[in-house]
Amino acid sequence: MKPSKSLFLFTFTTLLICAAIAYFGYRTLTHEALLRHYQNQRLAQSHTSQVSTFIQGLLQQNAVRLSSVATYMSLDSKALSELIAQESGIDTLFVLEKNRLLYPNTQVPLTEKEQAWVQAITPIVQDPSLLYSHYFTDEQAQPTSGWYLSRESGEPLLIYWQQRGNQLIGFKFSYVKLLSDVINTLAFDYAPNKVRVLDDGRLLYQNGDIPLADGQTPLESLRLPYPLSAWQIDYYAKAPNDHTLYIWGGLLILLLIAIFGLAMLYLYREYTRQLRLAQQQVNFVGQVSHELKTPLTNISLYAEMLQEWQQEDGPPLSPNQRYIEIILNESQRLSRLIQNILSFTKAPKVHLQPVALGPLLNKIYHTFLPAFGTRHMELVLLAHTEIHLTTDVDRLTQIISNFLSNAEKYAAQGKRVELIAEQSAGNVLIKVRDYGSGIAAKELKAIFQPFYRVKSSITEGVSGTGIGLTISRQLAASLQGEISVTSGPTGSCFTLSLPLTMKPEAITDKEQRK
Repeated sequence: MKPSKSLFLFTFTTLLICAAIAYFGYRTLTHEALLRHYQNQRLAQSHTSQVSTFIQGLLQQNAVRLSSVATYMSLDSKALSELIAQESGIDTLFVLEKNRLLYPNTQVPLTEKEQAWVQAITPIVQDPSLLYSHYFTDEQAQPTSGWYLSRESGEPLLIYWQQRGNQLIGFKFSYVKLLSDVINTLAFDYAPNKVRVLDDGRLLYQNGDIPLADGQTPLESLRLPYPLSAWQIDYYAKAPNDHTLYIWGGLLILLLIAIFGLAMLYLYREYTRQLRLAQQQVNFVGQVSHELKTPLTNISLYAEMLQEWQQEDGPPLSPNQRYIEIILNESQRLSRLIQNILSFTKAPKVHLQPVALGPLLNKIYHTFLPAFGTRHMELVLLAHTEIHLTTDVDRLTQIISNFLSNAEKYAAQGKRVELIAEQSAGNVLIKVRDYGSGIAAKELKAIFQPFYRVKSSITEGVSGTGIGLTISRQLAASLQGEISVTSGPTGSCFTLSLPLTMKPEAITDKEQRK
């Protein structure tokens, strides 16, 4: 991968993830702000409902008391006068029967206070339905008790009434006493938030001594039901500080983005460092291989010349001839190793030709037979059927040679290696099976990585570059095949799967991509 392309990929990925962090962080902050406002609103609703319930509870307590008085009181004029004098909160009362006022008795002289009371209740005497018109929920169901409030005169007229047989009893309840009870008994502490109770716009109650700011609007307002429908409860609360939330939240998001950016920068630098290191290794082995190729060619050439002279002049099994053969075999082996390295650094073109697999494997078999013999290992060729395929002979030879070379170096304790050829469903399977210690399962994928070598007692003291299997996999891919490996305690098996006939168009596409 070119540096510019990798830099663009890392930059794009980093920006994309940073944008995702910023987006989801902003969404989280917005959700948190909305949650705070919602919780504040719910708290305001709960507190205003609490105050409303308390005020209505006070009114209901007085209603229960007055209902008990109306049930058991005597209708004697003297007794009624004494009741008015004794009961706190009852300014006066009336008794009405069939639109006829029984008390106060208008047939006798009345005091000035009684005359004003009679004048105030005259509309009720004429039309008693005024008392319960506010309570109608069903035309066939008529209430038998309740509250009545009139604001036609200067002071609100608050009356509790109750039906008692044919008689209608009404108590004028002191509106001032009701206000006093509310003011003196309301003791809810919602500091620093404020609760205000207003009667037709007039302030009745407010908790705390700190005045409200000019233009401040209530967070929640609640109207009380009849007869206190002119009463309103306002709840003032300080709005949540969204600026602080967004400032600290934004700083946290920026910190996360900075940490992630630094992590990605570190990963990119490590990646480029590893990439440069790998490239340097490839360049180094390529240069060294080129430098070694020329003297090695001369060594092989002179070894072949010595072998020919020895065959002409000396006995066939002389020590000199055996030594020359070893020199020649080792030089050829070194040539294959150098070719592996050059193949790793360069990608030559594929040269297809018909190949008879049996003779090719037999040639490879005899090439490796002396090397296996020196290590007291048995190399067995198992290719009973005649197989023909179209492939690149050099690449195929190099793959099989890499398999056998690895088996020779790392599976010597197994004493036996098998070279197997099979044909199955349009494919050729070439296997190299050894009976050594095997490869750990966690190492099976890593062994195909460049310059990777398994670290175990088997590899100690054994030379190698760590690129043989990497080259083999690349060569197999260029031949439209693949390499698989299985391993266990009884050894390993490397399998090369190739098609009988390669597709030329696939080869052309690969060459164009190169």
